[in-house]
Amino acid sequence: MQVRIRHLGVLLLVLSVLAAACGGGAAPGGGSGSGEQGASGDAGQAKARVAMILPGTVEDADYNFVGYEALQSLKEELGVDVAYQERVAPADAERVARGFINDGYNIIAFHGGQFVTTVQKLAPQFPDVNFIMESGGPMSGLPGNVWNIGRRFYEGFYGLGALGALATKSGKIGVVLGVQLPDFVASVNAIRQAVQEHNPDAQVVYTFVGDQNDPVKARQAAEAQINDGVDFIILVVNLGAQGVIEAVKGKPVLLTTYYTDKTELAPDNFTASLLTDFATPYKNVVNKILEGQRGGYEEMRPGNGMAISEIRNVPDDVAAQVRDIFTKVAAKEIEIPEVLELPK
Repeated sequence: MQVRIRHLGVLLLVLSVLAAACGGGAAPGGGSGSGEQGASGDAGQAKARVAMILPGTVEDADYNFVGYEALQSLKEELGVDVAYQERVAPADAERVARGFINDGYNIIAFHGGQFVTTVQKLAPQFPDVNFIMESGGPMSGLPGNVWNIGRRFYEGFYGLGALGALATKSGKIGVVLGVQLPDFVASVNAIRQAVQEHNPDAQVVYTFVGDQNDPVKARQAAEAQINDGVDFIILVVNLGAQGVIEAVKGKPVLLTTYYTDKTELAPDNFTASLLTDFATPYKNVVNKILEGQRGGYEEMRPGNGMAISEIRNVPDDVAAQVRDIFTKVAAKEIEIPEVLELPK
């Protein structure tokens, strides 16, 4: 089903829909879709046609929305044909991809870290097709027709951890997460590193609720953390954010989020958002494909597809310090190792 996003405010209309997003349980997938078409481009002698497979709805104003935005930027700025399919479960991704390939799409993009196995299976079977996947970083042994966008989310979450460390009054920072993907495990450890470096007396409490899009579970996790003394919560969920927002209403608890700026949903609680612009890495990759580079690695990190929003509801000196920290992370002046084991 093809749906056009109208405005970020649409999140208010769809938060009750538990659609799948990055790392979350995907809703039942559909067919290959007919897609949206733009002007043609050239990939060798073939016209470049890009199809994107998304795990959730593009009207989530979150992870799937920013993927949709990236696809539209390819159409508008690079002049390639585009199509997409929403709500594709990992188990259905191969069938949907084959449908796109049968329809003549020669660049297949999988927006979500849960599709890596599908790409590894399909790419050798279709050597004339380019595949784009997303993962937590470099991977060895990928087929030569695969581009890997390494999402270094944890580097951005270091900045949010520093904000929590400097803004907390209780000395307890909470993290509410959905699925235990490597990206998010590394993010927990980066947050802990930032807190240790900027407020060593503070404590980090984290909870994986098992679903990126379950507001009830997310609310329960947030309420438990608040009852434990947490006054600053870092959100690493998608539609589950609504549950956390409900949990903090009327309480002196600050929040951060990611992918998109959700300040309007809780203006007295939200401090900052880790903004992701997938258009940047996707355009870089597709441009390289059009130039004849069949596969490779593109890193998405602060300064290349990740930024921090305006920082609100904290003292000006704290906001200035966090902006400086984020700038140093982007310049790789702060070392943040990727730690993929949860702290005990």
